[in-house]
Amino acid sequence: MDEVDRNIAPQLATGILYGVGVGPGDPELITLKALHIIQSAHVIAVPVSHVSAESYALHVVAGHLRPEQHLIHLHFPMVHDIHARRESRRAAAEVVLEHIRLGRDVAFLTEGDPLLHSTFIYILSYLPPGISIEVIPGVSSITAAAAQAVTPLVNADQRLAVLPAAFEEDTTLRWMFEHFDTVVLLKVNRVLDRLIDLVQALGLDAQATLVERATLSEARVVRPLSASRGQTVHYLSLVIVHTKRDAHGT
Repeated sequence: MDEVDRNIAPQLATGILYGVGVGPGDPELITLKALHIIQSAHVIAVPVSHVSAESYALHVVAGHLRPEQHLIHLHFPMVHDIHARRESRRAAAEVVLEHIRLGRDVAFLTEGDPLLHSTFIYILSYLPPGISIEVIPGVSSITAAAAQAVTPLVNADQRLAVLPAAFEEDTTLRWMFEHFDTVVLLKVNRVLDRLIDLVQALGLDAQATLVERATLSEARVVRPLSASRGQTVHYLSLVIVHTKRDAHGT
């Protein structure tokens, strides 16, 4: 995580910044507290990857917004240039701070949970001390996918690991499969066939499940994982691998 940007001068902050998790996609999985904050906030902030992009989180809550609420789109470009990424995060923090200093409560919406692979985490590093921040947890894609597949994650003394597959080498994944009972792999859409090769080589294909767009009407569960070879899957996809045959911890 980047250091706090002290160049953003702290001023008297009267508004509150809320990090609000809106869940995995099904609007009925928005928590009651999240709904209360979303409907009462003066400002709704949504992250987008580019200027013309739509916000998935905004789509989830669209039916609950009030016409008088101020909507802001915060640009978080998906680029390799670390300086460009940092500048976009600093700029987003400045926009949020401007509203907070005017006494407005800001609800920053995120898919899933605000503190699990979320753009909300990025701006925390650029907020000065003295800002009132509250985090409203949301249903994560991990638990939503397990529910969609009706497959346990861990129980009793079992161990769980969560990794972004697109950024991990096969050697790391092999080690995780050896040392954890369940491994959840995120960001799998671009490396799916490579993952299939690996789980097949380790004899785990039948215990590996692809879950795509969990909780939505388009949701899909594929097991064994090899049945999805060569397919193009949505970015809202993950893979659950049970490394032991007994997934229930009995």
